[in-house]
Amino acid sequence: MQFTELNLNPILQDNLKEAGFVELTKIQEQAIPFALEGKDIAGLAQTGTGKTLAFLTPAIHEILTSRPDSGLPSILVLAPTRELVLQISGEANKLLKNTDYGVATIIGGTDYKSQEQDLVKNPGVVVATPGRLIDFVKSRSLDLSQVRTVVIDEADRMFDMGFVQDLKYVFHKCKDRKQTMLFSATLSSEVIRLAYKYLDEPVEVQIDPDKIISERIDQKLYHLGRDEKLSYLVNLILSDSIDGLGIIFTNYKSNIPLIIRTLHRYGISTAGLSSDFDQKKRIRLLKDFKLGKYKMMVATDVASRGIDVESIQVVYNYDLPSDSENYVHRIGRTARAGRKGKSISFCSESDYQELERIEKYLKGKIPTEAINEDYLVFPKGDFVAFESDDPAITKSLNEKPSYSKAASGKGRRDKNPRGQNREHKPREKEKPLSNRETDLTAKSKSDFPKQNKHQTKFKSDSSQNKKNYSQTNKNTNYASNKSSDKSKRNLFDIEETRQNNKSKKNSFWSKFKSLFGF
Repeated sequence: MQFTELNLNPILQDNLKEAGFVELTKIQEQAIPFALEGKDIAGLAQTGTGKTLAFLTPAIHEILTSRPDSGLPSILVLAPTRELVLQISGEANKLLKNTDYGVATIIGGTDYKSQEQDLVKNPGVVVATPGRLIDFVKSRSLDLSQVRTVVIDEADRMFDMGFVQDLKYVFHKCKDRKQTMLFSATLSSEVIRLAYKYLDEPVEVQIDPDKIISERIDQKLYHLGRDEKLSYLVNLILSDSIDGLGIIFTNYKSNIPLIIRTLHRYGISTAGLSSDFDQKKRIRLLKDFKLGKYKMMVATDVASRGIDVESIQVVYNYDLPSDSENYVHRIGRTARAGRKGKSISFCSESDYQELERIEKYLKGKIPTEAINEDYLVFPKGDFVAFESDDPAITKSLNEKPSYSKAASGKGRRDKNPRGQNREHKPREKEKPLSNRETDLTAKSKSDFPKQNKHQTKFKSDSSQNKKNYSQTNKNTNYASNKSSDKSKRNLFDIEETRQNNKSKKNSFWSKFKSLFGF
């Protein structure tokens, strides 16, 4: 079905055509016709399915048809994160081109004054995060009494981030609304209760996420030790012939500078998104990433909310998320708007429980790939290092990281914008680092030649690799044992090797029992 087949306002039709929107996605085809009739919509859809246009198109058609002139907003869209708000605002501005209505973007992390100025320019649409929106309402800088359409995007994330009371407050202030649309990636009990309370006999539309994943995303899984991930990541990126962009997910902020530094040394242009960056820096980095200035973006789950870049072709899960739903959210960064993509996940000995939960949630196994033993060490040869001119990246890389925590996975997790760390479930206590991993991480700066403005080449030859990674090969029995079946190496092999290594040493507990005669 095409947009030209819908009975839309002519200006809106022209704007859709100019923006390149021709064919409706499945969620749009299911939701827009009912929404044009004024019915409430409850949509179950993952990111990347086109749900933004599914609610903006009928809502904007309504204000262009009824032409309210109160000077107050008629459409209110709430989203959980700043990045997602900016994405929705960008789409709304495209659809409101050459009309009398504008878009007011209300988010935290920016000054109030510029947002107040947007609110006095007859904004037909307000797109906001709940916290800053309520600040404006309580200060009487924003009147929601004329809002006719309320949209809640990513409702499940709203609950995860503690916005439930904020949503109830907003609904109370929008008593005269004529239409409510709610979209969520999952149907939790909280989302169901919210829909039951505030939606009037909603039309239910949904896109099966399992079908999207299986049809559009090529998934691969590699079983690696924790200390093998970085070299394997470098080799995979250098050997991949993709023309598009990639995103690398890690569970810990302390991993971000380590990954970026290493990729830079091998000439891979990389940026990082962290909640430590202020909003302006994050927006600038994301814009540069979209424009192709950086080939890779390293991010945590929280920092990546709302990233909608159509040209992302591959997603790397450097760490498996402890929340199974986040796995779907992560790999959904690729295969946007009907495209195809691929995801590559690393599963170490500390990720095995997460893998079980994820595969149970997916109701199927993630295809496991054979290990390329050559990728277990960093690549050889001369490499022109990438030097970033962005002060935010330079500053973050110059800060002294907590190496041991970054490598072990015990670094501080990224907090959500509300300051509540609800996104991840508690992890079991992880096993101590091996000597080889500590050496590799703690000496990551000294392992490579220093760069300056006049020296941009980094040489990684066989002698240097032999010096830097001889300790690596000594402790990796499964990598050096030619009699083992390397193609079928998995977590059990890794664990067995570690247990064999441990058995050669007397543990503290063994000494304790021997001392007291147990």
